Amino acid sequence: MRKVELLPAHQGLVRSVEVWPARNEAQSDRLSALLTAMKTVQPDFITVTYGAMGSSRERTLTLIEDLIEEGFAVVAHLACLGHSRSELVDLIHRYQTLGVRGILALRGDPPLDGVVEFAASELHYANELVELVRQESDLPVAVALHPDGHPDSTDTASDIQYAAQKLEHADLGLTQFFFEYASFAGLREAMLGQGVKVPIVPGLMVPATHKQLMKMSQIAGLDPPTSFDGVALSGDGDTSAFQSLALDAAVALAKRAIADGVRGIHLFSMNNARVTTEFFARLQVTASA
Repeated sequence: MRKVELLPAHQGLVRSVEVWPARNEAQSDRLSALLTAMKTVQPDFITVTYGAMGSSRERTLTLIEDLIEEGFAVVAHLACLGHSRSELVDLIHRYQTLGVRGILALRGDPPLDGVVEFAASELHYANELVELVRQESDLPVAVALHPDGHPDSTDTASDIQYAAQKLEHADLGLTQFFFEYASFAGLREAMLGQGVKVPIVPGLMVPATHKQLMKMSQIAGLDPPTSFDGVALSGDGDTSAFQSLALDAAVALAKRAIADGVRGIHLFSMNNARVTTEFFARLQVTASA
C-alpha cells in the first residue's frame, strides 16, 4: 500500500494547479505573484512542468525545491523522451529525496522547431515510465489523458486502448484541457468500458487572451472553440470581456464535473495569479452550493 494518496478518500474536492518555471525576469515576476496568491488559494498540490533539456530541467528542480520549502505539496512532471534510463532513475531518486508528493509521468514532446533530437531516449512511452517509477520509488504516479484524443493518435479505438493501458497502472489521470464537456464525459465512459476505475481529474484552462487560446490549442493539437456560451470569439474586442467569458466557461465545466462526481479539479494556471485566484474563489462557491 502506498503511503501517500493524491486523492485521499477522506478528503473533499482536491484542487491542484499547474505552474511552470520562469525563463526571464518578466516571467519571474508573474511566477512570484502566482506563488503569493497560492498561499491564499492553498491548493492540495501543485504540478511543475518539466523540460528535458539543460537549464530548463534545472529551473524545474529549483522551483520544486522552493515550493516544498514554502510548504506546498508538489507533483513533479517527468518526461521520458530525451533521457537515458539511468538519467530517469537519477531524477526519480532526486525527486523522492526532495520530498515530492508524486510524479506525473509523461512521454514528452519534441520541440516544435524540431531542432533537438531525442537520440538518448531509451523509454519511448509514458506507460514505460510509470513502470520505472514503480520500480525505483514508492511515489504515487499520475498520467496525462487527452479527452479529445492524443495529437499523435491515428484512430479512436487505439487511442482509448492506449489510454486505458496507461491509466490502469497509475494512481490518477489528469486530463489535458478541453472546451466541450462531452469530451471529458466520453473519456470517463470509455475508461469504464475498458474496466479501468482509476480516478480521472479534469484539467481546465482559462486563457487570458484570444491569442493565448489559439497558441495553447495549437500546442495541444486541439481545434480552438469559436465561442464561449454562445458568444463568438475573435482576436478583436475587449480583453477583459474575453477573460470574463473564458473564466465563466471554465467554471461551468468544473461545475458539471463536480456534479458528475469527480474527486478533483486541476487548473492550468498559465502562471496567472489573478485568474487562478478568481477561478478557485468561484469554484469554492460552486463546490459548496
